[in-house]
Amino acid sequence: MPEGPEIHRAAAQLRKALVGRTLLSVGGEHPATAGRLDGWVGREVDAVEARSKAMLIHVGEQVLYSHNQLYGRWTVNRATTTPRNWKRSLRVELVNDQHACRLWSASDVMLMDAWEVNGHPYIAQLGPDVADLRTTVVEVRAHLEEARFQRRGLAGLLLDQRFLAGVGNYLRSEILFEAGVDPSRRLGHLNAAEKDALAEAAVAITHRAYLQKGVTVDQDTYDTMRGLGVARRSARHFVFHRDGMPCHRCQSTVVHGRVGGRRLDACPTCQT
Repeated sequence: MPEGPEIHRAAAQLRKALVGRTLLSVGGEHPATAGRLDGWVGREVDAVEARSKAMLIHVGEQVLYSHNQLYGRWTVNRATTTPRNWKRSLRVELVNDQHACRLWSASDVMLMDAWEVNGHPYIAQLGPDVADLRTTVVEVRAHLEEARFQRRGLAGLLLDQRFLAGVGNYLRSEILFEAGVDPSRRLGHLNAAEKDALAEAAVAITHRAYLQKGVTVDQDTYDTMRGLGVARRSARHFVFHRDGMPCHRCQSTVVHGRVGGRRLDACPTCQT
């Protein structure tokens, strides 16, 4: 499933292709929107935004909401480019004079009025969106003090979008490594300095992943690893998908575990 940085990058692409341009045609097969977007033809797209893993496209007082879930994907092509012939279902198609933006295979799609957005069941519960470059460490640090989270184990808590929106599997491992925190610990057992480190890591790692297209290590480290023949999925991270490899910081062997059926990698020396 795409994580916050990937959805925010997709939003930036859609924003560049759609905002301020008049829609010449709309289409798609999702039952929640079939025929309901016809009124968008001849109108301009006002805004495109991502909130955690949800995409919102604004036209007038209406908003197209979508969540990619496991298989959804937005593509942006020239308006004259023929869509790929692949095994995905076309859910939404928005075409202007220059670009065709298409949503494929997403199952969670709906059209709502703008006033309904903040009350949407997914959006209403979101914590600070750490993939949003406007989100600050101060905002995240304050959220870490909420009583409802204190008894939760960090390994599970970091995947809860009510805690930190936009965090998924690879970001969970990378944030905990950057903060130097053992995934098995509870939030309420961290001292003030450890919570400071967690807040700083959540913002720094996620912003870096957005700016560097999913890469959470510094560019020099990534380039060195790729030059040594390391696969991209391992070269781009500190610990995620690096089990059995030496930690970049202490040379201990990165270990692999699973929490809730999902991968979680860590350094046993750096994360105490």
